[in-house]
Amino acid sequence: MKTEQRDEWEFLRQTPPFDRLSDADLAYAMDHLRALYLCQESRDEIVREGKLLLYLVRSGTYDLVTQEGRRLERLEQGDLFGFPSLLSGRKVTNRIEVVADGIVWTWSDAAFHQLRQRSQAFEHYFMNAHSRRLLTEHRQSEGADWTERPIRDVIGRTPVTLHAEASIREAAQRMSKERVSSLLITEGGALRGILTDRDIRNRVVAAGLDYQVSVAAVMTPMPAVVHDYQSLFDALTMMGQANIHHLPVLNIQDEPVGVITTTDLMQQQRSEPVLLINALFKAEDLEGLVREAQLIPDYLRAFAERVRDIGTIGRLLASLTDGLTRKLISLYEQSHGRAPTHYVWLAFGSQARQDQTPGSDQDNGLLLADDVTNSQRQWFAGLATYVCEGLAACGIRLCPGDVMAMNPKWQMTQLEWREQFQKWTRSPTPEAILHSMIFFDSRAIAGQPELFRKHREEIAKLAQRDMFLGLIARHIGTLSVPLGLFNRLQTTTDDAGDYLDVKKQGIAILNDIVRLYSLVAGITEPAIPERLARLKDQSQLTPKDNQNLLEAWQFLTDLRLNAQLYQASDKMPANAIDPERLSTLQRRQLKAAFRIIKEAQQGVAFKFGRNL
Repeated sequence: MKTEQRDEWEFLRQTPPFDRLSDADLAYAMDHLRALYLCQESRDEIVREGKLLLYLVRSGTYDLVTQEGRRLERLEQGDLFGFPSLLSGRKVTNRIEVVADGIVWTWSDAAFHQLRQRSQAFEHYFMNAHSRRLLTEHRQSEGADWTERPIRDVIGRTPVTLHAEASIREAAQRMSKERVSSLLITEGGALRGILTDRDIRNRVVAAGLDYQVSVAAVMTPMPAVVHDYQSLFDALTMMGQANIHHLPVLNIQDEPVGVITTTDLMQQQRSEPVLLINALFKAEDLEGLVREAQLIPDYLRAFAERVRDIGTIGRLLASLTDGLTRKLISLYEQSHGRAPTHYVWLAFGSQARQDQTPGSDQDNGLLLADDVTNSQRQWFAGLATYVCEGLAACGIRLCPGDVMAMNPKWQMTQLEWREQFQKWTRSPTPEAILHSMIFFDSRAIAGQPELFRKHREEIAKLAQRDMFLGLIARHIGTLSVPLGLFNRLQTTTDDAGDYLDVKKQGIAILNDIVRLYSLVAGITEPAIPERLARLKDQSQLTPKDNQNLLEAWQFLTDLRLNAQLYQASDKMPANAIDPERLSTLQRRQLKAAFRIIKEAQQGVAFKFGRNL
């Protein structure tokens, strides 16, 4: 064998999935390959519609792009493309952009299918790769609704800030010079308040106040805020509930990075959620709030038919639950006075992660200041009962496990919560592991932001114990994914029929896996997409594994929401999916998602099992 031929043989033998072929099958592949020079001038001839080939990049760099010009993948030495069309029979629609000229090896459809028949390992490699490509295509075909865009996308400029000791005249001059309708009042880089043109008109000019008075006297202290990674749904909810037109935006370090206004939202698109949110928050009493909330299920079904990404519904529901909670707190304060000391209303579980469904129940608690007195605890006990029962009346079910703020067990001071987490992490019994999995997903809904920030930073540090992380990994490894031998879906059969519990057997396991990686990295955000975005900068997950987990989570949560919005059988459990009612494409995607979860389980056991 000549040196050049030997080099080519070695290259192919080391390239997956050709590395799984026998010498005889590898020789067949070598005999049937064709080497082509791929450059800008030859690309349309080599990669064209109707031409079904398997391509392997031998040298050069190329971008695989859609007809609209969106880049799907960067292709370099050893990368394969063309196989989705070979497997599905669909026409080639994507095209190649040449970054650097080079050589591609190609095989005809007959040679490709012959290799599939010769080698089961070769066949499985491409079926798995194709299933994962289908998950990506599912997300791309769904598109994106404008309301799910992160707030950072619509922030027009950096915030204009001023210190609290400045005079009202200075503030007005600054606003005029910068041509803005609001100023963020800061101290040491931290947000302390906001001053708007409406504040100056109503609190200064109309009241005849001296213009030399300090801004601190007329600003809105500790205003409602959102974070830049949250969605426009969150901004809509907050602004509607508080009846405000300017909303400060903070980054992950709680530093002000901008202001979002009603004008910013109007420039995006008119939105039906605005009407629903306004109706809820204009309710004058509990009866009015419950009456409006009863319309939510029908509204959600109608709204789901108009949005391209049904995952938007999960975020909308969480935002609505947030708003209902704040409205109930406000109604309670109208009758019982304002909170006697600092506190935070905590959301756990799906509300915290912002992936609620119509079947979700309540998971919440109270974080109280360490100096709370016994009499003050009685005020908070009354608040918790009022809000939890009010949410139940509005359609958010009481938690069967009693993980609610109305349970005195989950009304704790900052010190008491810290001691509880210390018990869970230092003595991680199976029950402690299960409890901690609930409470590590938390989000502040109302109250003192600084109190919550300190709380979440403390518990994040407590979680980073090797034995605790190892036992979480062991627990994850015991969870059953319904995918058996020969890639068959394993269903449950009972009076309701044959079905899969897509939450328990899929979404919950994936949530546990992502939560574990987040605990290791000290990431405190509860939402799965945000956690995975933060994990891209960490070393625990490869970019490919990160993307696979995100796509699997998105597909499974969309599938569950569809089932709950349009459930055909009242007997079927809330999170049940009947695989026989899915299309062939959906079943393939479901299997691909379960395979991703099983592989991630194995990865967790390998990386963290050594901690035991």
